[in-house]
Amino acid sequence: MRCGQPTCPAYGSKENRCWLILGTHCAGMKVGAYPEKVDFCKGCELIKMLITCPEEEHKLLESVPTIKDIEKKTILAIDDNPEAVDIIRKYLGNEYNVVGIYSGEQALSKAKEIKPLAITLDIMMPKKDGWQVLRELKSTPEVQDIPVIILSIVDDKRLGFSLGAAEYLIKPVEKHILLRKLKNLEKMRKIQRVLVVDDNREDVRLIGNVLQEAGYKVTTAYNSKDAINSIKDFRPDLIVMNPIAAEVGFDVVEYLKSEENLKIFPLL
Repeated sequence: MRCGQPTCPAYGSKENRCWLILGTHCAGMKVGAYPEKVDFCKGCELIKMLITCPEEEHKLLESVPTIKDIEKKTILAIDDNPEAVDIIRKYLGNEYNVVGIYSGEQALSKAKEIKPLAITLDIMMPKKDGWQVLRELKSTPEVQDIPVIILSIVDDKRLGFSLGAAEYLIKPVEKHILLRKLKNLEKMRKIQRVLVVDDNREDVRLIGNVLQEAGYKVTTAYNSKDAINSIKDFRPDLIVMNPIAAEVGFDVVEYLKSEENLKIFPLL
């Protein structure tokens, strides 16, 4: 199978173009360090693309962004496998400008430079893995508020969320799921009014103070009835609620589900 890449040393006439061997084509795949990645090569999107698309359409290297790309919202994709970044670019290209980097060591500086809408992050990378990158991003004031979506074969959501990840998806990721997660994060960025609901008044006070100091307009409720009235009157952009609190229960959740215009209401 010919790779057809102009950058390949063997590129030239059709007879001299280099050939890909299944299991070895991914430039970013560190087989020695992470042998479990080899299994994912079998169904690699790159092979599907090479078989079904004309050779001139194979663009694995990062392309120069056009004016139209610059006008799009930017996503920073961090993965040591260039083909994985290319898949994300194909998934999101119609709506987002995807900037890819192939090393965790470049992540922090690139995030500071472009200030993306969101960051997708692989975990299993050599030298500096995704956990280290996530810790750095969330401890750096300039970029700590940028949402990070972990895309990995490693299933450790508890650790990911504890370190500050906004979403955690297991590879292989479907296009519609990734797009939906990004749309939800965009909605979260537009939040101005927050309703805090809990029957523990001290918890409500503490959470409310933190949100107010961060610049949000906050109202509070200590039971389901007051919470529902606040939703009607205050029209919050986000609800922070303890659904198992004795005085709260699931009445608020049921109310949100029953109201057609509130079914996708952000709820934490």
